[in-house]
Formats: sequence, structure tokens, C-alpha cells
Amino acid sequence: MVTTVSIRLALRKIAEITCGIAPSLIRVKARLEDSRRVYSAAIPWEYRDEVCAFLSQNLDFAFHMDGSLLILTEAQARAVLELAYRGDAAQIVASVTDA
Repeated sequence: MVTTVSIRLALRKIAEITCGIAPSLIRVKARLEDSRRVYSAAIPWEYRDEVCAFLSQNLDFAFHMDGSLLILTEAQARAVLELAYRGDAAQIVASVTDA
């Protein structure tokens, strides 16, 4: 199930995989837009580039940034959760960094 907490934990895990350390604070908010849920995630700047690059390389859609906020539709948020908790997420990072 997609929740603000599950998105926060998934982004934290991706940051830990890509940066070697997890940020202490990632804020996620949800809002309704045209009867659909939209999530906005505030990722600390020192992790943002690596996390967004990892998401762009491993998911089949472009992400929208609104200033320093990562904006996700519900489908995109679900894909982020699936990516973060796949067993081979760390191997993906290793292959990307080795290339």
C-alpha cells in the first residue's frame, strides 16, 4: 500500500543504497489533485541528485521536480516502492557505479 510513510522509507533506503548513508529526514506529503493522489517528497540536497539519478535510470518514466520537491503520482510512488524493496536493488547500484 502506498502511504507517505512507505514512500519515505523507500526513498531513505534508496538514498542509503546510492549514497552509503541514509538521510535522517525525508518529508513526504500527499494531496488530491483531480481526484488522484499526488505525493511530494523533500529529499535533503546532499542525497537528491543520486536518488533522482537512480530513479531515472531504473524506472520507465520521468520525474517532475518542483523546486526542491520530487513530485510523484500514485503509480510512480508504487514503482519507487517496488524498486526500493526488490532484492537486487543493491546489485543495480553496483552495476551502475562500476560502469
